[in-house]
Amino acid sequence: MAEEQISFDIYQPFGPSVLKTKLPQLYVDALNKQSDDILNDEEKSKERDWSHNLAGNVKKEISIDHMAINGLPEFLATISQEYTKRVLPEFLPEGTQIAFRVWTVSQWAGDFNPMHIHDSNLSGVCFLKIPPEFDKEYDKEDHHPTAGCLEFIGSIPNHFARHSFLVKPEVGDFYIFLVG
Repeated sequence: MAEEQISFDIYQPFGPSVLKTKLPQLYVDALNKQSDDILNDEEKSKERDWSHNLAGNVKKEISIDHMAINGLPEFLATISQEYTKRVLPEFLPEGTQIAFRVWTVSQWAGDFNPMHIHDSNLSGVCFLKIPPEFDKEYDKEDHHPTAGCLEFIGSIPNHFARHSFLVKPEVGDFYIFLVG
């Protein structure tokens, strides 16, 4: 992992910065495979149910064993360290161990995630799949399209500062942001 170059952008649309990178396709594929294997097995799906910990009105939210995906823990640690090194250098001293919880949220027509706050210091979100008809639904909106988008909210609305940052999902887009 050390010799591979990771490219990313950091956005600061309001207060805390948001880092955007692409999750390598091999990790997207591995996360989708593990998620699909669990979701297609009723017993595993019940065993890995994570919905009681999450805010959404979503039928399927399952915990993922990210440690079983070769290289993913190192990627997550590297990109988290890059974020904190650039945004808050004193936040994560060199050599600090980072722990992750990983889950997938499978949203279907009618499901939604309301605005909510994560209970960690650093959070991330990645888009693993997009419905085939997503762009058609998105394009139906006649002004300020938001269908299926992710919106980061922060600060107080005023004329001189943005208070939200809207992103249209693309497979593999991975965002990291400071929570508390």
